[in-house]
Amino acid sequence: MKILVAGLGLIGGSLCKAIHAYTDHAVWGWNRTKAVAEKALAEHAIDGIAGDDCSGFDMIITSLYPDLTRKWVKNHISTMQENTVVLDVTGVKTNLPEEMTALCEANGVHYLSTHPMAGKERAGFDVSDENLFQGANFIMTPVRQTPKSLLAQVQNFAHQIGFRKFVITTPEMHDRMIAYTSQLAHVVSSSYVQSPEIQFESGFSGGSFQDMTRIATMNEDMWADLFMENQESLLHELEILIRHLQDYQKALSESDRDAVYALIRDGRLRKEQNLRNRRNSPAVIDLTKKESSL
Repeated sequence: MKILVAGLGLIGGSLCKAIHAYTDHAVWGWNRTKAVAEKALAEHAIDGIAGDDCSGFDMIITSLYPDLTRKWVKNHISTMQENTVVLDVTGVKTNLPEEMTALCEANGVHYLSTHPMAGKERAGFDVSDENLFQGANFIMTPVRQTPKSLLAQVQNFAHQIGFRKFVITTPEMHDRMIAYTSQLAHVVSSSYVQSPEIQFESGFSGGSFQDMTRIATMNEDMWADLFMENQESLLHELEILIRHLQDYQKALSESDRDAVYALIRDGRLRKEQNLRNRRNSPAVIDLTKKESSL
């Protein structure tokens, strides 16, 4: 295939490098700041720099924030050839899959909203990595009119560049789960480093501190947008977390060792069950039928 990646940050740059490293596809890049695209070309991460004409591409991947994805596809759809496959890799879906699928379908183009579950605490092309997706999870959020053949085609492509577990789910379920598994963790990490004790941390910390604080260096431009796009689901998870923190606060303030013991034990048992579930989960998980029956 001839593939275009629009947006050459961490994920977009890593996609380009992975396509070059693990497939025979040609990949072209587009970026708002042309100097980044020129750097990607100089480093042989892409085969060429794309302009506004999107004809000639078999697959187009937009690695942009949700609002920019909407604008970019709308601005370029008229130049795309029939049967082009367009993917986004946005971290929040809301109404994006439905909106973009309708637009693309009206122009003879196929659309699928996806989410590669891989990243780093730093952003930008300079930290992109051809091996970022090795063994990672890949989420696809089809809508009613998405053909199964498109899911199979995109899954095969994702497998080529390193993904090994695939989840098919609705956009709504995606956003609920991402609020819990990703966004809440970033909020907790950011809040955790607000303690004034962090200035004395050096020499006192081990792996637990590093695990808790690694993602506090997140890109505020991107994550502020993602939090606001998904604020209802994120608020729900925050309320649950705050209740459990208050359980610890109450038990400690009342010097209730039995209550502290019970809270710790409950957390351990839940995590051990989670680890068993992960070990036994299949390589492809299709939640769409299960969700429709809820």
